[in-house]
Amino acid sequence: MSSAELDPTSPAYRWRSWVTEHPIGGAAIVGLVATWIATIFGFWFPGIGLPQLSWPLTNGFVVLAKSSAAVQFSAGEFIHGIDGVVFVIFFALFFLPRLGRSGSPAMNMARALLFALVLGSISAGFMVPYVYYPHVGAGIWSSGFGWKTVFAIYLWHVVFGVNLGLFYNPLRAGRK
Repeated sequence: MSSAELDPTSPAYRWRSWVTEHPIGGAAIVGLVATWIATIFGFWFPGIGLPQLSWPLTNGFVVLAKSSAAVQFSAGEFIHGIDGVVFVIFFALFFLPRLGRSGSPAMNMARALLFALVLGSISAGFMVPYVYYPHVGAGIWSSGFGWKTVFAIYLWHVVFGVNLGLFYNPLRAGRK
């Protein structure tokens, strides 16, 4: 156990305690934070030779195809942010309890990464080829856009999962 897990005066312990007591509120906050951090990374991907992933603009285009890019981005950012909150609440209330909440922070991180990879598979396997780009040859698992796009989709979700695992880390059962 880490010293932050044992020391009730540490900010990490107080946050984890609060998340343990307020799973929905904690999940909502973590959903916004993890989604925002991953979204920023998606914008920065060209810096490491990957395609930019602008999920806000992509979501905005789906719901407001005839609007300006600024309106699409704004609406898409709202939708994307809500998606992150909803998925993390789902993680907190349904996914994490099914895998057990009594694990260590490392096990919680593994669970968060597993969840993120499931979301990445849904994104690459369904959302990108059939919702976002149904008529441009995205192909199976988005492979029509090349390996870098598929890798970027999974990397984006790994960044999301790491932040989910870091910030949504309730205390072990019976630790409060």
